[in-house]
Amino acid sequence: MPKQPFTHKAKKQQPEQDRKPKRRTGKPAGTRNNVTPKKAEQLAKAPRDPRLGSKKAVPLVVEKSEAQPKAKYFSPAAELKSIEQDTRLDALMDRLDAGDKLSAEEQRYVDSKLARHQELCQLMGIDPEAEQDDDDDLLDKFEKINLDQFKK
Repeated sequence: MPKQPFTHKAKKQQPEQDRKPKRRTGKPAGTRNNVTPKKAEQLAKAPRDPRLGSKKAVPLVVEKSEAQPKAKYFSPAAELKSIEQDTRLDALMDRLDAGDKLSAEEQRYVDSKLARHQELCQLMGIDPEAEQDDDDDLLDKFEKINLDQFKK
């Protein structure tokens, strides 16, 4: 009988557990052209921002909102006190006393506040002109005082 030539079948019959794992050295062929950066993979898998590419229309002109609601007061006295303590009104009144001219908006503000002040004074029964007269009378009395009476 002639001898049969050596075949690889005999090697395949050995159990794979007995073999040593083959050492792999170097890099696989073609890695220079097939490089896939890990960052690109992560970016592709990252959750996308839903705001990007939105089809919703964006208004280009800002609409003017209405003026702020007026402060509500519980009593006319509180409203009168707030008008008398208004720093903007005081500054505008000082400018008027100095002879400066106010803009139309500033003049409207002064007129509306003064009109409301008069309404509140009438409502509460206060005469603002009488109060000023009382102050003038007190000043006149102070100036007329003879200090020689009080010297000993």
